[in-house]
Amino acid sequence: MENFLFKNWYIVCTSRELGQKPIGRTVLGIPLAIFRGLDGKPSALLDKCPHRNVPLSKGWVKNNYLICKYHGWCFDEQGVCREVPGLCDRNEVRYRNAVAYPAIEQDGFIWVYCQADERPQSQPYEFPCLRQKEFSTFSSQMECETTLENAAENFLDATHTHFVHSGLIRTDNQRKEITVQITRSENMVEAIYLNEENISGLIYKLLAPGCHKVIPIGRFILPSIAQLEYRTDSDRNRLFISLFLTPIKENLTKAYSIVTFRSWLPSCLGRIIAQPLFARAARQDKEILQLQNWNINRFQGESFVLTELDVIRPHILYLLKQGCERNGSSLFEKTITMRI
Repeated sequence: MENFLFKNWYIVCTSRELGQKPIGRTVLGIPLAIFRGLDGKPSALLDKCPHRNVPLSKGWVKNNYLICKYHGWCFDEQGVCREVPGLCDRNEVRYRNAVAYPAIEQDGFIWVYCQADERPQSQPYEFPCLRQKEFSTFSSQMECETTLENAAENFLDATHTHFVHSGLIRTDNQRKEITVQITRSENMVEAIYLNEENISGLIYKLLAPGCHKVIPIGRFILPSIAQLEYRTDSDRNRLFISLFLTPIKENLTKAYSIVTFRSWLPSCLGRIIAQPLFARAARQDKEILQLQNWNINRFQGESFVLTELDVIRPHILYLLKQGCERNGSSLFEKTITMRI
């Protein structure tokens, strides 16, 4: 699983966060120095000067080069050492170079591919409807002491919403029996919640009033995307909440939330209403995830019990374990009923 995770793109920061100064980020335990090089394009180097191992992210950018603050060694966007101040021999020597990682800017985010010196065969994930004018979008980010698997499960798990998000997303005393269709392909698992009709929470009532039918869909997409889609009986209302999970290191994950919606409300008013509600839900999830992580550590490891209501977690684990093995054995379909 670990080798598979490294061969993917991850968000390291927003475009706005990466200005004229380099910044330090960690992905999958790899410390990175992120900076804008030639033509303002993002670049990513291992955050260690090959000379005396000072973090390059603490340096500065000059003439498109990243300068180490200790002895002034200069590196281009490919990690090539272009200058060693005071050295008469200016010939390129490979052992002076820094390790470089592919980087790209897309949809307002800086992405890094976590396999050094390799040309990726894919592009970063494209968030649904993000580039469509009739949809509005806002984003946020949150760091949480949890694993990728537990963060993804929490986001996609419908059965915790009655308690952790009571009144905000669902209410325990307004449950109804529904059908859940679970489908797994080679790189994704999807759970479609049928017959839920009106969702009892405040968010739904404010953003989609008058809609008598809603179909929530939960997806986990490799390598680390948890996504909720809400379809209604009105073409005016549609909602995507995509959570891109960037593993920083063991038990520490950065979640980038991208909310894209079309509503009966004017887009600016929709954002004003939706943002604080989603922020509150995110804080509630962070609190329960960190409590879970603390107790797992207290008991020195996970010892979970699964039931039929756990419609997503087994498939998240399966997909991550299978990694890049793409074959028919990944296909899975099942229908269950639950009260939600």
